[in-house]
Amino acid sequence: MKTLKALIAPLWTVAACAAGSTNFSWRADEYLTRLSEEQEFSGAALVATNGNVVFAKGYGLANRELGVANTTNTIFRLGSVTKQFTAMCILILQQEHKLSVTNRLAQYVEDCPAAWSNITVHHLLTHTAGIPDYTEFPDHFRRERLPTTVAATVGLLKDKPLGFEPGTKMHYSNSGYVLLGYIAEKVTGKKYEQMLFEKIFQPLGMKRSGYDHPARILPERASGYGLTLFPHPFGTNIVNSIPFAMDLPYAAGALYSTVGDMLLWDRALYSDQLLTAKSLEAMFTEYKGGYCYGWFHGNVGDSDRVGYGHGGRISGFVTQVNRFPKERVYVVVLCNCDWANSSDIADKLSLLLLNTPQNL
Repeated sequence: MKTLKALIAPLWTVAACAAGSTNFSWRADEYLTRLSEEQEFSGAALVATNGNVVFAKGYGLANRELGVANTTNTIFRLGSVTKQFTAMCILILQQEHKLSVTNRLAQYVEDCPAAWSNITVHHLLTHTAGIPDYTEFPDHFRRERLPTTVAATVGLLKDKPLGFEPGTKMHYSNSGYVLLGYIAEKVTGKKYEQMLFEKIFQPLGMKRSGYDHPARILPERASGYGLTLFPHPFGTNIVNSIPFAMDLPYAAGALYSTVGDMLLWDRALYSDQLLTAKSLEAMFTEYKGGYCYGWFHGNVGDSDRVGYGHGGRISGFVTQVNRFPKERVYVVVLCNCDWANSSDIADKLSLLLLNTPQNL
């Protein structure tokens, strides 16, 4: 009798978990299908628990002119989700004793402004440096579409006054992450994208991730779409987004990936493939304003669920990743329509799974 009970319990648990997973998948698909039909979502989503895929599917069109559907293999621009990879590069360099997050910015920038003398690498990682965000400059809309260099962007920032004394406040700034990429190149003598490939993408097998160059032929790359204020004479206000160069976003937002590759990334954050457990602690330690190194830490929507997340927005694309280390849950939403609310979508999927009875 004891043997029978021992067999029944595991079988019941497996059945319950499977039922929970099936129920979640059905509800997630219903939700995303509705959004897709209402033109509020086009892209791919993946949800995983314990490193295993529970749900993954593409919706809408990767290319509206050719009628090509989005799939789980479709490549999307990540926007600011890039920042967690930049932060990882810095932490790897610190683990290799090539720099320290306590080092001052002045060690790496020639003719460093006096106002930057107290800024550290840590300040850049946590948006507490006070350097203004270049995306908020009046001429940004024109500038972002033009080819440039990292040195030119750094030069653009040098004469701008700080918004506050370094370390006293947190104000989200893409400029800080551009400077982090610049520092990494100075330290290694290698291009930022080469470092990413050698230190992260290649070791993790992320074969469909990289630094985006618009001119490159990239199989299964999604086209990005935006909205005009007024409908076109033929009845739609959906238009092709301008595929501008990634020279300005750089280490703050220039990467592309797929939902599958992003799961490989999440799995690595539970291992010592890239960093020791001690080094990883810094990435997920909350600093001012709820920001860590490349991640926000806080509640999901209006719920009491706490996790880590980050979004991205770049011409034609919006993205969001959520992770819950305690529950070992990961959610990634990649969209190729920049009016979609990727954050709300990821939060909805996260809570849908976490609140589903007997979820995996």
